[in-house]
Amino acid sequence: MDKLNREFVHFLDIVPRFNQIEYEKAEDVQNALENLISRYQDSDQLIFYDFSRFLESHKEMIIHSFTRLKVHRKTETEEKEYYSRLSNGPMESFNRKPKDYKRNARGFSDFHYTRNRILLSMRRNPAIKGVPRPRSEFKKNGAKRGCYNKTKLR
Repeated sequence: MDKLNREFVHFLDIVPRFNQIEYEKAEDVQNALENLISRYQDSDQLIFYDFSRFLESHKEMIIHSFTRLKVHRKTETEEKEYYSRLSNGPMESFNRKPKDYKRNARGFSDFHYTRNRILLSMRRNPAIKGVPRPRSEFKKNGAKRGCYNKTKLR
């Protein structure tokens, strides 16, 4: 492998390693990120220099993405507690729901009707339709059937 390809592969491997390290403080993340940016700026390749400018312009958001919070996850057998990085995944999932409902509306063009259907489906405590009745009230007893004789095929 020539020198150019080795350098290219080396620079491609730096970011995943940077992303997998768990930093204790925001200052540690900032120092590591500045080191990463300076390594990319010193590269001879234009693509890596442009990437360093991208990292520089989004430095604050990258540092905030390494913030870790204590998370409680309850499984069927136990409750686990661990530290996890912040993610906008739950918010993106919540924002996707109205789009999915609208897509499944199949032609509902009335905004208020569609809005009310979405709100109705998102309620935590849906109303019970009618009053529960015992089975004897709605079970209909049909006519008694005769015996069934099975015929054998020859």
